[in-house]
Amino acid sequence: MRLRNGLAVFLILACGVPLSSCYTYHVYQIGGPEGRELGNQPATEWQARTLHAFVWGAVRQDLPVDNCRLANGQRTGIDEVKVDTNLAYLLASTVTLGLWVPLKVSWRCAKPPVPTGVIR
Repeated sequence: MRLRNGLAVFLILACGVPLSSCYTYHVYQIGGPEGRELGNQPATEWQARTLHAFVWGAVRQDLPVDNCRLANGQRTGIDEVKVDTNLAYLLASTVTLGLWVPLKVSWRCAKPPVPTGVIR
């Protein structure tokens, strides 16, 4: 019975730990994320992609963000960016000695600026 419990714990850890975040960098404009009521509210939900760098960054996958636009084509900018890694990504970069480094990048778009001025 004890062996089964130990095996179950091992399987849970073996499956769950690689999917958990090792570290996260969160970049946002002043006023967020706790100060969102001050007007720093994103216009979109989180979008995410996994990016890959090869040969110690000599060959990398860049991320052109094309969803931060209004219907008329005006760009609104990025409100928040998160860069995540997990144990599986960390192991991949360690085992390959940095030849392959995957990262998860997430972003949300900013709301368009509020028009100001005098109404005539």
